[in-house]
Amino acid sequence: MSSNSKEAIILSDDWIRHALAEVDLSALAGKIYASSKTYGTDPSQWPSTIRNSMALCSDDYLMPALQVAYSLANQICKEEATGKSPPLSVDWVDNIVVYINNRVGCESMNMNDDGGRRDSLDSLAFLGSLGFDPSDAGGDNFADNLFESIIKDHDSTTLSEEERDEGIEGGCGDYIRAQFASSLFNTNDDNDGGLGRDAMQRIYSLGVVFYVLFSGGERPAAHFSTATEVVEQKLSGKSDTETEELSQELSEDLDPLSFDQAPIDLYGELSILDGIGDDEYVQDPLGDNNFDDAPQHPNPKKRHSSQQNRNISNNCSVPVESLREKGLPSTLCDLVSNMLDCTNATLSGEDSYQSMSDVRSDLQLMLDNPNTFLRDLDMTKLSTTGAQFIEKTMFGRNVELSTIKDAYRRSLSGECGLVTISGTSGTGKSLLANEFGKFVSAGGGIFLSGKFDQLQQGKPFSALASTFDQYCGILLHEDMASTKKEVAFQLRSILGKESYHLTKIIPNLATILGSELPALNNSEDCINAQKRVQYLLCQFVEVISSSSSAPITLFLDDLQWADAASIAAVNQLLFAAGPLSRRNFFFLGCARETDLQWPGVDILVAGGIEIKLDCMDEHMLNAMVSETLCLSPRLTRNLSNVIYHKTKGNPLFVSRLMCSLNKEGLLRPSLSRRRWEWDMKKIRSRRLPDDVAIFLTDSLGELPDNVQWALFILSCFGASSKSAFVESQGLDRSILENLEIAVAEGLVDKIDDQYRFAHDRIQEAAYNTIPAHRRSIIHFKYGLELSSLLIGDEDTSASVLFTAVNQLNLGGPPAVDDESHNFTAARLNLRAGKKAMEMSDYETAYSYFDSGISFLRKKHWQERYTLSVELFTLAAKCALTNGDHTSLKLLIAEVVVKAHFFEDKLDVLYFETCALTYSYRLAESIEKGLDILSKLGIEVQGTNVEVRVQETKDLLSTHTDDEILNSKQMIDPTMIIAMKFLGKLEAGMTQIMPKSVLYVTSKIIELSLTHGMSPVSPIGLAYYGSYLAKQGNINEGYHYVKLALSLLDKVGSRENAGEVILVCTQVKSYVELLQAALEYHREGYSAAMASGDSTQAVINMLALNASSFFAGANLQRIQEQCDNNIQMCEERKQLIFMVQAQQVQRTLSKLIGTGEEPKYSSEGRDILASNSSVLRSYHYQTAYVSFIFRSYDDTIENIEKYFAFQETTWGILLLAHAVHAFHTGLISFWVARKSKEQRWYQRGNQSKLALRKWAESSQWTFENKWYLLEAEESFCKNDVETAKTNYEKAITSAKHHKFVHEEALAHELSAYFYLELGKREQSAEHFMQAHEKYLEWGALGKCDSLLKFVEFMKKLWH
Repeated sequence: MSSNSKEAIILSDDWIRHALAEVDLSALAGKIYASSKTYGTDPSQWPSTIRNSMALCSDDYLMPALQVAYSLANQICKEEATGKSPPLSVDWVDNIVVYINNRVGCESMNMNDDGGRRDSLDSLAFLGSLGFDPSDAGGDNFADNLFESIIKDHDSTTLSEEERDEGIEGGCGDYIRAQFASSLFNTNDDNDGGLGRDAMQRIYSLGVVFYVLFSGGERPAAHFSTATEVVEQKLSGKSDTETEELSQELSEDLDPLSFDQAPIDLYGELSILDGIGDDEYVQDPLGDNNFDDAPQHPNPKKRHSSQQNRNISNNCSVPVESLREKGLPSTLCDLVSNMLDCTNATLSGEDSYQSMSDVRSDLQLMLDNPNTFLRDLDMTKLSTTGAQFIEKTMFGRNVELSTIKDAYRRSLSGECGLVTISGTSGTGKSLLANEFGKFVSAGGGIFLSGKFDQLQQGKPFSALASTFDQYCGILLHEDMASTKKEVAFQLRSILGKESYHLTKIIPNLATILGSELPALNNSEDCINAQKRVQYLLCQFVEVISSSSSAPITLFLDDLQWADAASIAAVNQLLFAAGPLSRRNFFFLGCARETDLQWPGVDILVAGGIEIKLDCMDEHMLNAMVSETLCLSPRLTRNLSNVIYHKTKGNPLFVSRLMCSLNKEGLLRPSLSRRRWEWDMKKIRSRRLPDDVAIFLTDSLGELPDNVQWALFILSCFGASSKSAFVESQGLDRSILENLEIAVAEGLVDKIDDQYRFAHDRIQEAAYNTIPAHRRSIIHFKYGLELSSLLIGDEDTSASVLFTAVNQLNLGGPPAVDDESHNFTAARLNLRAGKKAMEMSDYETAYSYFDSGISFLRKKHWQERYTLSVELFTLAAKCALTNGDHTSLKLLIAEVVVKAHFFEDKLDVLYFETCALTYSYRLAESIEKGLDILSKLGIEVQGTNVEVRVQETKDLLSTHTDDEILNSKQMIDPTMIIAMKFLGKLEAGMTQIMPKSVLYVTSKIIELSLTHGMSPVSPIGLAYYGSYLAKQGNINEGYHYVKLALSLLDKVGSRENAGEVILVCTQVKSYVELLQAALEYHREGYSAAMASGDSTQAVINMLALNASSFFAGANLQRIQEQCDNNIQMCEERKQLIFMVQAQQVQRTLSKLIGTGEEPKYSSEGRDILASNSSVLRSYHYQTAYVSFIFRSYDDTIENIEKYFAFQETTWGILLLAHAVHAFHTGLISFWVARKSKEQRWYQRGNQSKLALRKWAESSQWTFENKWYLLEAEESFCKNDVETAKTNYEKAITSAKHHKFVHEEALAHELSAYFYLELGKREQSAEHFMQAHEKYLEWGALGKCDSLLKFVEFMKKLWH
């Protein structure tokens, strides 16, 4: 025993007396109305029976007493397992010792009134029976010695100090435990360990002990031959005074409800129901008002299985009723009663215990969950409200919940935050997710939730948009004013005018941003509007997360009904690189297991953790039923087995079945027994379908017809609808009244004036109550009625529009009975499709246009020409955006053949050109574009580039910059579409026909200055400036790229901003500080993503990565950025750019020293083998790495292959041109010095002259490079002094201009120069400086290589 803990050890009788005496009755007086009203609020004035009953029922006594009871049962269970058991011939009550580990100080239990040691253990005979030698007792060690005697040879039942400290606090100590004396277990009985006579007798004997414990020390009368023995036992050894007091107490105990006292009302109003028989409470619907085993006594002790058992007068019935009269909980009285049912080693009641372990388990339940398994049920509430079964409770999902919590915590550290929950319908997926939501909210996180709906799939972004809109609605509350202001400020700063697109899907956001929000041109040609919204949503999540300083968790339910746009947006939130940080976002989704094969869900599942929920097994189901009915699992096991075999453990099926059984009276609360009871025979014989859906459908069939019809109407509009909307249909004014009946039945929830089905299976069951052909007609009818509410185009609610059109489409063309309705349905689908395009949901928009086409009649091209052109053209645009080239091809063919005018075909022909460009069929795209332009009278090709350049210069010279920026907008539709074709030609020709780019550029400028500016106009100026810069006129080119950037904000659209910023930034890098200029690519990425142009977004990020490398940024950071770029390319299927990024990744890996080789896919290997641009990049990267690591043969092999591709370079100026020229120049001088071949010297000199020219425009960026090439050239010429001077200039310039990597390279090449001269000290100094700078750059691999070379040279020198 620990020296710093105290053990109070006393006999059980003494503990009971003192524990009851220490209960603070004054604290209970105000809580028990009946007693305080009758006897006053001073407990000292109460009769002893009242005080005794009050103390017995208080938690201060009851919970410690339960702990004592559990300890005794646990000891017997463990002893039985070893073959030992206490003798049945001994009175167990007198062989129990209670000890308490207390910190508060309950020494009074071991003290006399005068402060000395209590002498309640002074009987030597009794101490000897405990196995304790009285001669060992001495002084303060008395209790400790007794303690050691009690626990001797029982280490298995001895708790550690930590366990004792964690015990129940109550009564008079912090931890209470009891044990039988060890001497009781010294002899082995014939322990049968099962249902034999001795086992049952032990349960009975322990039941006697429990009776004494919970009655406050009374011995049950049946435990003695007569009541006289009780008195004699009590009075034995007492003084006269004690005898008189005890006699009075016993008389009160034996007659607890004496005639001269008022009745004790411990149950409050419930007591008036005690005399009501169960058959007076529930009428059996089958005509049998009496259960086969229903008790007839108003306060029965147990149920009997037969008439014979009902007639048996059990010898424990009277004392257990005495416990009930004291107000003890019914479950505790039943426990004692069921133990005493084992009298005479027979099972006299069907609830009787069959093993000691069952007793222990029941006690443990009462201790762990007293509100469920100990407290009496509120029978008054149950009798009025009926059963409320478990549909909102989570059972047996703690492991899964922990898995989600762990994934969430990892996501806060940067890991992928994605969990999907799958399972059959009714397994509790949504309940598990919402339980996790409580955890997130409690931790300060933001938990957003939404639900997809099978009948509302036509609404753009469906659950995703409504979820964010609800959050914005919360921000509009007054107490969220500061957060709202911060969100508005950040969104305006980050997104600018692009935030307009978010307001189309998040209406409340428009209120947050305010009236100053500018509108954008709805006719702009967004390359991929869905990717634009995905990016904007990423920015929105980042803003609300940073504004609230909390991580965002998004939960979307029923993913099997999710629209593709929402799934794509979630993927973007999870995987997109760039501004969004994953640690701010966690996604949790639920989907039915059978529907997880849907492609959109597969994308999500591939990136995170999938949790599969199965139905409950028999054990878990019994635990659920047990807790639901507040009964021990042993009592509910038979019922649970029947329910399991009928439901296969499906939680939804179980809950609905139990509600049904309760409704039918087969499962009901018993007022007399204060617990649930059931008719097992009838439940077992009831036939049920195997599927929960069929069961629900059958159950709905039992409802009144009006209620069924109301549920069907509600189901037609999805999982939920506002009451005002349902009532507005005017179909049946009593619909709301009938829905209220459904609410009372638990089929529908009403939350904030909104009706929502309690489960989607219930919605499906209600929907299926009407045959499919009738449903179609009803849907179409509802759609027409709703469409009558659509007046005007501007003020119409988008929600009503989508709902009306969805109803029409659910009906479909077969439901049309009037030809005019075909036109109405097609026109409304066109309108809904346009609205969906405004919301950037092109998948949904396409479905509307496709449905509209299906409503058109056979001669629609003649009868409804304009409507037909619009539907087919916009459907083609959506198909292009969605990447559905098969549908696009069919739609284009239809328009080309059926359209009456060439102008009506231009849009679909443009879409065809775009599709060819996106498929990298650039030659075909260029040919198609030139052909269309020719038919429009616009000729692009020319014979003399110089003449065209001069013509463009002359044209531009007639306009000032201000005149260009303030030019009129282009309004001619033909010219607008022609400009779009020219823009596509510009991008394609730059890659494969660089010499022809200028012709397209000049034509764009010409048409812009003649017909007005369009969104394509900035592209013309950007490419023109870049062309001039590449030809050597950098300053003039720089002027025009700045003009192009200024024009972006003047043309009313930034749809081409990503491309314009990319081209312009490359030119800026030749004039402005490189370290500052490269940051423009971040702006280009954001602009491209905001317009949905993922290709230009990828190129901008690759350019940023390359520019950061050229600027000497830390290699580890560049590598992280490169990894993100590769992931971004892979996610967007940009395979060519991904392969190029992997080449850069290989270079970084070599420099850093990890040596990892890129893992190319099969498609990547094909690109690497066939694409000339990729091959050129590959050979440059390989030659550069070989040069840095001084591998001469590999360097010369790859640089030769690089020069072979030089003629295919792009027609615009890129920063890569200067960097390549610098590195190829250094390589050329190195090879020239070794090979003495003149051609290498000439190549090096060409690079040097180019760097000298560029150094004139940007001394900061190019001066050090030019000096280093001058030094290497002088080294080739053996001009030692000039070489020395230029090496020092190169080092100084690189250091001054913050190019640490080129400072390192200049030191290294200087070291080789001095090494060649034989000047070891200077060489060693430069090697050391090179090593230091390479280390600063992060090139650890290069540092190791350099050290090895220096070590090798030292050995040679010595």
